[in-house]
Amino acid sequence: MEVIVVLHATCLILLSAYAFHQAVLLLLYLGARRSGARVVPQAPSPDRLPTVTVQIPLFNERYFAERVIAAAAAQDYPRDKLHIQVLDDSTDDTAEIARRAVARARRRGVCIEWIHRTNRTGYKAGALAAGLTRARGELIAIFDADFLPAPDFLRRLICERRVFDDPRVGFAQTRWDYLNRDVSALTRAQAMTLDVHFIIEQTVRSRRGLFMNFNGSGGIWRRACIEDAGGWQDDTLTEDLDLSYRAELRGWRGVYLADEAAPSELPGDVLAYKRQQARWARGTLQTVCKLMPKIAASPLPFHCKLAAWMHLTGYFIHPLILTMSITTPLLVLDSLAAAGGELTGLPMWVDAISALTLAPIASMFVAHAARGRPILHFVRDLPTSLMLGIGVSFSNTVAMLRALVEKEVGDFVRTPKLHRDVLCITPGPYLLRPDWTMWIELGLALYVAGMTIAMLRLGHWLSVVPMLIYVLGFGGVWLSQALNMLRAMES
Repeated sequence: MEVIVVLHATCLILLSAYAFHQAVLLLLYLGARRSGARVVPQAPSPDRLPTVTVQIPLFNERYFAERVIAAAAAQDYPRDKLHIQVLDDSTDDTAEIARRAVARARRRGVCIEWIHRTNRTGYKAGALAAGLTRARGELIAIFDADFLPAPDFLRRLICERRVFDDPRVGFAQTRWDYLNRDVSALTRAQAMTLDVHFIIEQTVRSRRGLFMNFNGSGGIWRRACIEDAGGWQDDTLTEDLDLSYRAELRGWRGVYLADEAAPSELPGDVLAYKRQQARWARGTLQTVCKLMPKIAASPLPFHCKLAAWMHLTGYFIHPLILTMSITTPLLVLDSLAAAGGELTGLPMWVDAISALTLAPIASMFVAHAARGRPILHFVRDLPTSLMLGIGVSFSNTVAMLRALVEKEVGDFVRTPKLHRDVLCITPGPYLLRPDWTMWIELGLALYVAGMTIAMLRLGHWLSVVPMLIYVLGFGGVWLSQALNMLRAMES
């Protein structure tokens, strides 16, 4: 039992460190909100505008290909300065849909090309790198298939905000917005979690000169920055994070624009969300192994290195949460047994550390309020958001372990998303099927549920409250996958 106590305490301390880091970011964000209004510089003359290449990477996105191509072609930017590339690696009818959409845009006078690769060498990074060799732009805007940029997206960032007037700026990232935020409890929970990143964390990192990341879509790169940093590389599954940090190590700056939105779609089911999170977890750890030694050896100030470490290792909280879900019931039952059925109070230092875990919840509330959403919606969606984070902790831990033990980078597995108009339609080949991790998640739910029943039989009702979060987290994720599996069997 001593080993379990030490393991539990270690996880609690490490989780509190990440929570403290979140608290610092929150305080810095709240302090920065008093800054003055933004001054919009005078727009440059059209003949001085930079040429922009818009890259749209596609892979089997039949529901979004036509929409994103039309949105890119509708950009309110001088036609002679706009070049669009549809980087299509599709193996289904998306290729034909994209080809026809490109042909329609070309007939309207848009400079657009369809580049279809017959293999996915390098996955998204490989497609972006291949497109860059043919790109005409000084600036490279990137929109994933599920994004819907406003017609004035390029004009606002380049002409009105003049983000790239500063020659040190290598990339600009806008805030992700969510077209399907209120479709379900799952999408609301995802949006609540992502808002912390896009409203608080990215804002603070950008303003404080800390390393920040390009989020893969909804932003613009300076081509010279991409090339100076070594270009798009496919040795991690998070090519956007990797390039961002390599560019910043070379002295380039990233700029985050929290007041400029890039509407997009969230994964519509738990399986898609699990797949997305596992890829991000694995790729982030690959980036840690690749770049953290270079960051540590760089002449950056200590606080910048520490902030980079906390940022890059953010997914470490998932194995910590997983370990806590296993050790907490054992420790509670052991405490009850040692005290003859009476639950003894926890040491004061444990209570103090545990209080730090409220910082992420406080950040979620502040981000929720910043979006102008009702407080009652926060109360409604918070439990689902917490349970979702717990529910995917095992699959994310597995993904991180694979990043450490496997030499291969791994497959860049796409996250299938459905347009709101086809949510009621069986998605055919886009329908995901659960893997073996769902059965471990069921086992974890049953394990904690059994411990909870034991506590109830001892009459300690209050002790089961934290246990229910674990039960509902693992159990809810398992149930969602089981329903998907039934749909797959029927299709």
